[in-house]
Amino acid sequence: MGTRFVVVHYHILKNGGSTIESVLRREFGPGFATFDESCAEAALDQSDLAAFLAARPDISAVSSHHLRYPKPAVRNMVIFDCCFLRHPLDRLQSLYAWARRNNSSDLLSRMARAVSSREFVHGLLHEFPHMVSNVQVTLLANAGAFTRPANESDLGIATSILREMAIPGLVELFDESLIAAEYFLRPAFPGIRLHCQPQNVSRPGEQHRAGQEEELENKLLALWGAGTYADLCRLNEFDLELYHRARREVERRFFLVPGLGERTADFEARCSRRPAPAVLDLELVTPEISAARR
Repeated sequence: MGTRFVVVHYHILKNGGSTIESVLRREFGPGFATFDESCAEAALDQSDLAAFLAARPDISAVSSHHLRYPKPAVRNMVIFDCCFLRHPLDRLQSLYAWARRNNSSDLLSRMARAVSSREFVHGLLHEFPHMVSNVQVTLLANAGAFTRPANESDLGIATSILREMAIPGLVELFDESLIAAEYFLRPAFPGIRLHCQPQNVSRPGEQHRAGQEEELENKLLALWGAGTYADLCRLNEFDLELYHRARREVERRFFLVPGLGERTADFEARCSRRPAPAVLDLELVTPEISAARR
C-alpha cells in the first residue's frame, strides 16, 4: 500500500525494443510514456528518470533509448527494469539492414545505402570502434561512455545488472523472456499480458534462435569474410559472454514458471496473429525449450 510500481524499459537499438514499447503502450495506455531527448547522442541518468517520474505521477511504464543504468532508488517506488540483449554480431547485421532501409540523411544510413554488408561492417570496424566493440557491456556497465576497450570488470558489472533486472530479455529467446516476465510481474501487475507482434523488424524471417550460433557464424563468415569476422569476435569477447549469461538467466527464469506448457500455449495463441515471416522455427530452439513447448 502506498508504493508506486513503474516498469522502465531501457531500449537498446536493434534489440527488439520497438516491440516491447508497443506492448507497454497497449497494456498501460495513457499511463505509458517515452522518455528521450531530441539529440540522438543524448544520455539520461538515474537522476533524470527520478525527476521525470516525480513530475509525472500518472505514469506507470516508461521506454527510453537514452536512459542509462544504474536505475534509481526512489522512496516509495519500485522500478521494474527491462532490457533486452542480443547476440552482438547478429545485432551488427541487423543494424546494417535497418540503416539501409532507414530514410535518413545521417552518416550511418547513407553509408549503409551505398555499400554492401561487408563494406559497411569493415568501415565501422576501422573507423568507429565504439559501434562494434562490446556495445552492450559498455551500455550496461559504463552508461554507454566509450573511453577504452571493455574489460573483465565491466563484464562483471553488466552481469550483475543483468541478473538483478526485473525483466531480463534476449532477442533470441523473445517469447521465453516475456512468458517468464508475465508470470513474475503478477504480484505488482496482476492483469498484465505481454503477448506481442514484432515491430520494426529489419530482416523478416531471419531472426536467429538461441542454439543456432553455428548457423549464424556460417552466414556471417560468408557475408563479411573470415578476417573481419575474427576481428569482430575479438572485439566482442565480453558481449558474447554476456549474451551467453543472459541466455542462461532467461532460461532459468522460464523453467521456474509453473504450468509451463499451458502458459506457453496460451501465450503463443495470443501471439497467433503475428505476420507469417516472423513465425519461429521451433525445431531449431534449444532441446530443453523445444521439449517444454511440446
